[in-house]
Amino acid sequence: MICGPCGEPFDLLAATPRALLADNDGLAEIVFLARTLRDRHPRVKPFALFELTPPLPFRPQPSKMVVAGLPAGVIGALPLLEDWAIPSRIACPTDEQPGCLTGTATDLVNAWLDICQGAADVTLFACGHQTLLTAVGALAERYRLSWQIRPAQR
Repeated sequence: MICGPCGEPFDLLAATPRALLADNDGLAEIVFLARTLRDRHPRVKPFALFELTPPLPFRPQPSKMVVAGLPAGVIGALPLLEDWAIPSRIACPTDEQPGCLTGTATDLVNAWLDICQGAADVTLFACGHQTLLTAVGALAERYRLSWQIRPAQR
């Protein structure tokens, strides 16, 4: 187990073969979770989605990893996760950023789940504000997925 932002543990042993990680409150928690899954649970393949408000703390790079089901042109990725071979994408709700979705992390989660084949092998992990956590819960119920959420520390 690793601790979420408020000290509550994520149960990583319950993760299914695909882990969809979403965050609308920064980067650290999901980057740490992605790295931990990669290092300790190699059978689990994480995919990280971030909702960030400009100015971004890094320059998104075009991803080399194709992820089916996302809107055309949404290729902006977190460089560190690219280096680790973990796919990621970025949503910016307030501003157009090259390669990023103008929208929310929930929009990205929903787009990906809508076309996923065999979504029963997906576990949703989310950190952030209540809007994301509520939406993730609703999507998990709709698709009958395992899910774990942690609120933002603020």
